[in-house]
Amino acid sequence: MAIHFDIVRDGSRFSARPDNAAPFPIGTRVKYRNKKTGVERFGLSNDGNLFGSAEAKQQIFLASDFADVYPFWSDFIEPTAICEGQSFLSLNTYDRARFTFGFGQFAAHVPDGDFIRWFRDMLQRPEAIDYFPNLEVQGGRIVKVEEGKVVAMESKDSTDRLQTFFNPTLDEVEDAEVIGAAKLIHWTNNHPEVRLLQVQHMINTARRLVVESDKRLGLDGRTADLCCIVMDVRHQGRAGFSDLQEALLAPKPFEALLEVGGSGEPERVRNLMAALGPRRAKLQKKKWSRSAADFV
Repeated sequence: MAIHFDIVRDGSRFSARPDNAAPFPIGTRVKYRNKKTGVERFGLSNDGNLFGSAEAKQQIFLASDFADVYPFWSDFIEPTAICEGQSFLSLNTYDRARFTFGFGQFAAHVPDGDFIRWFRDMLQRPEAIDYFPNLEVQGGRIVKVEEGKVVAMESKDSTDRLQTFFNPTLDEVEDAEVIGAAKLIHWTNNHPEVRLLQVQHMINTARRLVVESDKRLGLDGRTADLCCIVMDVRHQGRAGFSDLQEALLAPKPFEALLEVGGSGEPERVRNLMAALGPRRAKLQKKKWSRSAADFV
């Protein structure tokens, strides 16, 4: 039976009450100004902390928690997870991505991207009917079913309908935006299998990015610490292949790769450097194998 969520607002802070139970925090209304255009937009953010929520602080991705299930790969994605907020409940709805969720900040605006692939699998879980009773997967695509009418929510070219479903506009924080976020947070918080699925999809994303980068950059035989930086750059989209190629050919590729895209994202680069520091030695023990499509 579908869970009903009531919105609770306290100034700029939003919470939700599921089926008249105790409310839980969702996020804070924030303003985002586009640096290039000066246009202001509004949305929700919790910065991975949910303004002091004990739940969010407990729902942190740690590689050690998943080492038995995903040996090494959980270590490989951890630096990027740290840079993205590290909480399974992280939420942002204020920029062009319209809706991002999870410790890897899966973004809903990319056709066949990480959010879409992850959400398709979410909708095929048994408890999906409790959260999104009118959404399902048909023919490998997310659709909305109401009164017998089937509407495609995403395709290989667009996710516009799904973006609007989760976040109608960037002009203000709407009820649909809060409810959509509440459902994903509640679902993730109450079902450990869902958190495992999030880890699986972040690893799938990382592997896919390394495979794609190998085709353009020739990563075969490169150590995992270098590949980790390449993956992080591609995951965030802060630079292209030409800049990465130049860095890989530098006398000190590790240091050069850390600088790629750094002028536009200096905080991200600092956070990545700090996260890699205590983990680099372990990552250096593995090298990317093109033939195995894995680190060996």
